[in-house]
Amino acid sequence: MPDTELYHQLDEALTAVDSDTTAAEAHGLLCGMLSGPGEPDRARWIAQVLEHAHARGEAARACLEVLTELFTDTAEDMADEELRFRPLLPADDAPIGERSAALGHWCEGFLLGVSMGGVGEGGQRPREVDEVLRDFGEIARIDDDPEPDEDSEAAYTELAEYVRMGALLVQEHLTAQARQNENARRLH
Repeated sequence: MPDTELYHQLDEALTAVDSDTTAAEAHGLLCGMLSGPGEPDRARWIAQVLEHAHARGEAARACLEVLTELFTDTAEDMADEELRFRPLLPADDAPIGERSAALGHWCEGFLLGVSMGGVGEGGQRPREVDEVLRDFGEIARIDDDPEPDEDSEAAYTELAEYVRMGALLVQEHLTAQARQNENARRLH
């Protein structure tokens, strides 16, 4: 399913259960959790996304289906060696303010997901990971009401690509670090 269609489905499903988590934030949260050491817990992610929702009946079932599909697709995309992964964001024809706000929410979710995935502050993290996470913190505070002009479009496109590659870099470094730590434990 195309990303924009999945984004729209997720947005509708979360709205139907009165979730206060946005579609972009839910995806960022998942990507952050997938970047940490160990196996991500699908149930924990879904519980976090639906924490303040009023999920009942058909709307709840539909939302769980979309979340389950998103979990599976995202795990596959982030593991893809051809770098197929893309942050789940509104379509390119959505207003720039909507896309900017979603990019900020995605980064906010990613940061929470990384911390939920067992990655603490600083310390043993690679320098590159700390830099990307700091940048994501700045992007989370992005202006969600930019002027709809060519410069805003270009800046958004650049930031969205940076976020995509930054997420993959974080995942690569943290999973490599987790493998190294596991190998070191086995040797001792």
